Amino acid sequence: MKLIVLGIGNILMKDDGLGVYVVQQLSKRLWPEEVEFIDAGIASFEILDVFCSADQIIVVDSMTAGGEPGTIYRAPLQELGLTVSPAVTSLHELHFTEAIKVVQMMGYNPQVIVFGVEPCLVELGMELTPAIAAKVPRLLELVEAEIHRILNANS
Repeated sequence: MKLIVLGIGNILMKDDGLGVYVVQQLSKRLWPEEVEFIDAGIASFEILDVFCSADQIIVVDSMTAGGEPGTIYRAPLQELGLTVSPAVTSLHELHFTEAIKVVQMMGYNPQVIVFGVEPCLVELGMELTPAIAAKVPRLLELVEAEIHRILNANS
């Protein structure tokens, strides 16, 4: 069993970099060898190989869903109702939802859990806003608990 924790986001755009920041923090801890942490940045075609190699994936990203800034969401990918964008014309525009669809068409079916946090500001800047930075400890706890839940279910 291989579990990948994938941080998505642009660290140059304030709260959009949250997923990368969280994965960097979690990767500093000791984990079993079946857990891999990946900073996917702004995610493009490079993540296809990552998805093909995983049985389980936890995605951490900022997520605009209409809640208050700092709202933490957790859901299996299929329950989010995300659709593949018909506007994608290049593999460099590939978002993780499109990547998962391509991977499924290739015969792989990793289970994907998404942790998203409603951003406060997505604009030029390298620091999280105070409202989002205050949510990071709780998000770290939730993702760590999810990792342990998956590992225990597969042991």
